[in-house]
Amino acid sequence: MTKLSYPDSFRRRQVHEMVLLQKYADIITDTVFKKLFGDERFPDLMIFLLQELIPERNISSIKYAPQEHQNEFPEGHGIRVDVECYDETTGSRFAVEMQALKVRNFHDRLLAYSTYIVQEQFGIGLMSRGAGKWDYSFPQSYVIALMDYDDNAQSDAIRHEYALLDVDGGRPFTDRLKFITLELPKYHDPADPRATALDKLCFALHNMRTFRNRPEYLQGKFFELLFEKAEIAKFAPHEVIKYEKDMLTQWDIDEYVGEQVEKGVKEGLEKGLREGMAEGREKGLKEGRKEGRKEGRKEGRKEGRDEGRTEILKSLIASGMPIDEVAQRSGLTIDEVVKLTGTSH
Repeated sequence: MTKLSYPDSFRRRQVHEMVLLQKYADIITDTVFKKLFGDERFPDLMIFLLQELIPERNISSIKYAPQEHQNEFPEGHGIRVDVECYDETTGSRFAVEMQALKVRNFHDRLLAYSTYIVQEQFGIGLMSRGAGKWDYSFPQSYVIALMDYDDNAQSDAIRHEYALLDVDGGRPFTDRLKFITLELPKYHDPADPRATALDKLCFALHNMRTFRNRPEYLQGKFFELLFEKAEIAKFAPHEVIKYEKDMLTQWDIDEYVGEQVEKGVKEGLEKGLREGMAEGREKGLKEGRKEGRKEGRKEGRKEGRDEGRTEILKSLIASGMPIDEVAQRSGLTIDEVVKLTGTSH
C-alpha cells in the first residue's frame, strides 16, 4: 500500500468529512452518474432522460451496451463513453456523456465519438443485410452531452439539437446522426407552475449534493427514484470510496481552474496596465508633439510678423519719414521704433 504524504492524507480527510455532511451525492461525478443512469438493473432513470430529450422516439425499453470502443488500428486510441444503450424496439443507439467542466474542442470530441457509434451499427459484414449488396443504412444514432456549464452564451435555451445539414438550404444531409446537448445551469425556476420537466431535471442534477430533502415540487416516479439512488447512506462501501476519489479529483480540478482564472486575471490586469501606460506615454508624446507644433507655428507666425513689421519700419525711416511719424502710424512708441530698427532719435 502506498503511504500517503501529509498533504494528501489531509486532503482526503477533508473530502471524507465533506462527503459525510452530504445527504445526496453529486450526480455530476463519474461514479454517481454511471451508478444512476448506467445500471442495467434500473434503466428507468435513463429511459426518462431519453424520453424528455427525444420525445418523438417514444422510447419505452432500452438495453445497455459496452462503453468501450476499440480503434481498429493498433496504434490508434479507442474511446469510452459514460453510458451507452439502444432502443430495443427500433435499434436506435444513444451515447450519453456527462461533462462537468468546459473544455476545448468538446464538440469535436462528440463528433469523434459518433464515428465509433455509427460503425458499430453495421454489425459484422454489411453484405449480410442484402443479397450480395452493400447496405449502409442503420438505425438513428444520438450522441448526448449533459453539460454542467453554459455552452451557448447567446441562447437561454436548455436543450440544443445539432445535425448534418446543407449549408445553403438547411436540407438534412442525413437523419441518421444527431447531437443533443443539455445545459444544466440554465434551468428556469423549478417551483414555477410553468416549469418544464427539463427545468426540473436540470435543477435536480445541477444541485443534488446541496439538498437535505427532496423539494416538494420535484414529484413523480423519476424524482423519487433519483433521490433514493443518490442517497449516500445507501451506497456500498466501495461506491463511497470511489465517490470520494471522484470528489477529490474534482476538487483538484476546481482548484487548478481557479488558479488559472486568477492567474489569467492577474496577467490580464498587468498586461492592461503595461499597455495602458505605453498607450499613455505614446498619447502624451503625440499630444506633446502636437502642442509643440502648434506652439511652434504660433511662435513662428509671431516672429514672422515681428520681422516683417521691423523691415517695414526700417524702410519708412530710410525713405526719410521722421521717427515720431513712423511711431504714430505703426501704433508704437518712439522708443519701441528706435529699439526695433536700431536707429537713433
